[in-house]
Amino acid sequence: MNTEPVHEMPAERAESISAADRDALRAIVADVERGFNTNDPDLMNKHVADDAVIVNAVGSVLRGRSEIDEAARAALANGVLREANAHYRLSDIASVAPDVAVAQKSAWSTPEAADSGQAPEMNALYVFVKRGGRWWIARRQNTLVPR
Repeated sequence: MNTEPVHEMPAERAESISAADRDALRAIVADVERGFNTNDPDLMNKHVADDAVIVNAVGSVLRGRSEIDEAARAALANGVLREANAHYRLSDIASVAPDVAVAQKSAWSTPEAADSGQAPEMNALYVFVKRGGRWWIARRQNTLVPR
């Protein structure tokens, strides 16, 4: 049995992400939201890294940009997401290593649902990596919230 204490992330690491980087991550998620709401898979996946891994809300694991793009096109064109709308809020943004950040996204069908204090309909954990001077989505895990 491992009796070593669990160590928390040092506070200086959690606070090391700049305001500009936070704004960039929020802008990425805003593009994902706009792409989702306008059925534009190119905009929705504009910031997905070529080697990304995404687990969608029903648990399918999508590996690589081409597989992720294909699934998004199918779902937005004539799948279950065609008529869906989403409102996202990003929180708990933290740097976990140089050029690596994580964040939690909550999702509702409408901004009004979020503003009224309703529980989110979905949560997602994002892992962002900075490559070539810009941020990319490297990993995302979506989880539907049971009602």
